[in-house]
Amino acid sequence: MMESVRQFISANRVLTVTAVLLLTLVFVAPARAVAMVMLRVFARILLVLALLALVSDGTRTLATDGGLVVTSFLGHWTEFAPASLDAVKRTLSLKVHPALWDSVLARLFALPAWLVLAGAAVILGYAARKRRRLNVYANA
Repeated sequence: MMESVRQFISANRVLTVTAVLLLTLVFVAPARAVAMVMLRVFARILLVLALLALVSDGTRTLATDGGLVVTSFLGHWTEFAPASLDAVKRTLSLKVHPALWDSVLARLFALPAWLVLAGAAVILGYAARKRRRLNVYANA
């Protein structure tokens, strides 16, 4: 029995680490508080990156004689880190489902980079917001 558990853990290390992290975040309050702070920090970093992408598009628009210049998130990713883009495509097609990239993520990443980054920042910031504590008193 223990040998089969060890084999499963060694074969699925990423899954095991993910499960342990999620269980820690659910059942340990200080870990949950640290995770919320980290998510808020990451949301602010994404918001700064969205602002940089917006300024980059605005600068290119002003520099050209033509109309509006908008760079997609996929365009930025291809420009800055093409190897990681290929690795993500390959991993998603092998581990999850090949249609995930083509049907969902390619369409999402075709949007302007500032919109994708700002949207992710808003979602993460909302998920990591400080919630009000609700005190419930019951009369006995």
